[in-house]
Amino acid sequence: MIARKGFTLVEVLLVVVIIAVLASIVIPRIASSAHEASIAKCDANRANLISAIERYAIQHNGTYPTAIGDVLNTTNFPHGLPICPYSTDGGVASFPYVYAGGTITAHSH
Repeated sequence: MIARKGFTLVEVLLVVVIIAVLASIVIPRIASSAHEASIAKCDANRANLISAIERYAIQHNGTYPTAIGDVLNTTNFPHGLPICPYSTDGGVASFPYVYAGGTITAHSH
């Protein structure tokens, strides 16, 4: 009897098909997880800005800041203004600030 070395073409094709099926199941789930994580990061950044505005109002006898730049300091945001991960303008208009109510307006993705 002749000793066999290596794999047959059918065995190799079967392995390739199995890997392709597994990849088609896993890749969409990974992409969905990344999208959900970015949305969660955006929500957390908005919550941090709202918290900073509230702290500013407490420290200034209930007066809300006139501009978002007023709450930017090394105590509130030592690494700069939090931005939306989906921002296309570098974060300049990521979270519009409304002075009348001292709130950050929501935006959708």
